[in-house]
Order: sequence, then C-alpha cells, then structure tokens
Amino acid sequence: MLSIVICSIDPQRVRTVVANIDATVGVEHEVIIIDNAKELGGMGAGYNTGAARAKYDTICFMHDDVEFLTADWGKCVLSHFKSDAELGLIGIAGSRYKSKTISGWWTNQPKADCCNIYQRLLTGKDRKFLLRPVGKNGVAVPVKCLDGVWLCTRKKIWEEFPFNTADLKGFHFYDLDLSLRISQVYTVAVVYDVDLLHFSNGNFGDEWVRNAIYFHEQVNQVPLPVSLDVPAENAEAHVCKSWLQRLQIEKISWENRRLWVQAARAKDFPGAWPAVLGFYFPYVKKAKVKLKAMIS
Repeated sequence: MLSIVICSIDPQRVRTVVANIDATVGVEHEVIIIDNAKELGGMGAGYNTGAARAKYDTICFMHDDVEFLTADWGKCVLSHFKSDAELGLIGIAGSRYKSKTISGWWTNQPKADCCNIYQRLLTGKDRKFLLRPVGKNGVAVPVKCLDGVWLCTRKKIWEEFPFNTADLKGFHFYDLDLSLRISQVYTVAVVYDVDLLHFSNGNFGDEWVRNAIYFHEQVNQVPLPVSLDVPAENAEAHVCKSWLQRLQIEKISWENRRLWVQAARAKDFPGAWPAVLGFYFPYVKKAKVKLKAMIS
C-alpha cells in the first residue's frame, strides 16, 4: 500500500499523472495532491504537508511530469523496503559520491553515478539514461544522494527526517538535503526495476545556481566529500570541471557565473581552468552546438 504525494498547480498534468499511476501502480494506493506548495514555502513544505496526511506506511514523493512505464511498479517499491530493514530512501538517479565542490547529484564519474530514467529530449525523442557502476549488478545500488524526480521512503523515516523547510524555501536541493541526511543513518539506493519517463529537462539557470551555492555554503550539515567507495584522487577537480562544462549552455548571468566559480573553488583545480574560461564565455556558437549534442 502506497501513499503518493505530488506537488502541482497544473490540473491537466494532475489528471494525466494520476491516470497513469492508477493504471500502472498495481497496489492499493492513494494520491495526495498539494496545489499550494509555493504558498506553503516550497517543495519540501508541500511534501511535508502531504506526508502528514498519508495513511499508508510507504510514501512516494514525485514530480507531476512523469509517466510510469513499468507495470505493477508499486509492488517493486514495497518489495525493496520489505527485503531490507535498513533501507531508508530509494530513487532512480543518484551517486555514490557527493563532492565538497558545489554540484547537483551528478558527478560524471562512471564508478559513482547511478541512473535509470527515460528522458524526453528537446527534439521530442525519448532517450534512456542508464548509468550503473561496474560490478553493481543488483536491482538496488546504494548511493549517498538522490535526484528528486521520484523518491520513496517509509513514513516512519520521513517522521525522523522530514524535508528541511526551515532553510530550503524554494524548489531546489530539497532532494540532496534529504538524501544526504538519511544516508548517514540508513541505506539510500537507486533502483533499476522501476522505469519512468521524465518530460522536463530541468532548469539550471540563475535560480538553481543561487540555490546551489546557498545549499552548499549555508544549509548542508553533512561533512563533504562523502563516498561509498575510495574516491579517485582527482574526484573534486573532475566534478568541478564537469559542472562548469554542463552549465556553459544555461542562461546564467555573468554575476552568478562569477559566484559559481568562486564557490566551486575552481581556482584550486588547474585542470578546470579552461572550463572556467568556457563557462564565462559560453555563447561561442560552435561550443554551444557541441555541448547541446552531448546532452541530447
């Protein structure tokens, strides 16, 4: 039995995603729609409000712009928690390494990143992003942090680790914050037996950049870096460089680019200096075409 919490202000999206859930979940469930998360104080506040109403012991927090492709996926979720008493949180994208340098969950390190998601591209085509470290062959791979497109936990663990509404008022980094905190006590994992299609490409513009800096410098209380494996010697430099390259094509102001470079300590990583230059001057047409091809 599942309680599914969705924050959404779009009635059509709600109708579509609820119909998909009803057709695919395969277990007794309830869907709790929170349509005033912004007024409540952000995504975390909306999710906390929905979780407080949940009548079942397992809760899924999810975006409204997804479509489940796996039949009876609810049975998979319940099986994960039934088979592992120490399992605290599952998702479909995350990493076994979280850097000290500012970033999202992605590290661009094959030994760390885990992902199982279909993404609707700007071209309208769907692409499966499947990342699995060599040797990690189970249906659930432990990680240290998760992306928030789809998160499931036990209600008792949410009661122990509610979303941080005191510090995170908006719609970013609630997922990193929650998964990092839970991973200090329980197992957090990416699962590979639930497939879903995500329609949004996300927004990594000025608001996301400011929230990234704020989370890393003022909110996060988990000592970083943190890893489930022995990290590569140049792991921090690699993450720094990868995010500078990833963000080149985003619409980010000059001032926020400067703040990112400063907060990421990019000057400490000589190997990242060319990426810093590209980050400051991102609108060279040839570079933009190449980067768009990389993520399409």
